[in-house]
Amino acid sequence: MATVGAVLTTAALALSACGGGASAGSGDEDVEELQLGYFPLVHTSTAVNADESGIFADNGLEVELVPTQGGAAAIPALVSGSVDLTYTNYTSALLAVEQGLPIRLVAGNDVGKADHGIFVAKDSGIETVADLKGKTFAVNNLQNIGTVAINSLLEDAGMQTSDVKLVEMPYPDMQAALERGAVDAIWQVEPFQASATAAGLVKIGDLFTGPVADMPVGGWITTEKFAQENPEAIAAFQESISASAEDLQGNRGRLVELVPTFTKVTADVVGAIEMPRFQGELDTQQLQKTADLMFEYNIIDSELDIASLVAE
Repeated sequence: MATVGAVLTTAALALSACGGGASAGSGDEDVEELQLGYFPLVHTSTAVNADESGIFADNGLEVELVPTQGGAAAIPALVSGSVDLTYTNYTSALLAVEQGLPIRLVAGNDVGKADHGIFVAKDSGIETVADLKGKTFAVNNLQNIGTVAINSLLEDAGMQTSDVKLVEMPYPDMQAALERGAVDAIWQVEPFQASATAAGLVKIGDLFTGPVADMPVGGWITTEKFAQENPEAIAAFQESISASAEDLQGNRGRLVELVPTFTKVTADVVGAIEMPRFQGELDTQQLQKTADLMFEYNIIDSELDIASLVAE
């Protein structure tokens, strides 16, 4: 699995080569066509729903959905101009900003809730976060929102962040690692959480609670150049995602219908998952908290001002 640093270095080289990542439509007075990068998972149903239900069209946008790899791997496609906007997690976006990439935050998408759980093996003796002292905990990336969240929970429980060893591991591998005893606890996001529950693993709590309750996890970003040249398209996209998020919030029936059409997740699994919390608007206050915690935990080396990174 590529490290965040390596991926962002690739993105920087791509940006240098292409001169800023503007789309073919940049500079038009009224941009109607957008290439939108999205990683196919339950949470990006906002984009697919906006496309299929006509929300994008109602706001004057003709959107081509372009599947991308998740997390930091989506950023090279953005800065190279392969897409105009893309979905990513906020920690990867803020890491890219610190490394000099002209990333701008466009819209929210999903907030950490019960769809992000902390799981342990049955009869492990681990019942609370405080019981993780001296244990190993799997996150999908050491420079990601999971690290920020678990460190905050450890400190809230009166521990040091060094009291728990974090292990980097892809989500699909975590359940088996826990079952064979390679790690003591894992972070599972849907639909992996539903699988862990079905296998008899024990959820001891939600990752995004207490000091990190309601923390934004992923959203939509663009380049500074595209945002400056296409303000009307940005505004139309923001309105579209907010409307789609509102449509999907609590709407399990629509997700059961929609998600299997663009992911490998079956309707039965979608029917069993903890529902995501969709939120199309950017929560700059919570994102500033995320940036501050990233600085505190040495994920970034300098403080960031979130307000200055929002696309107008």
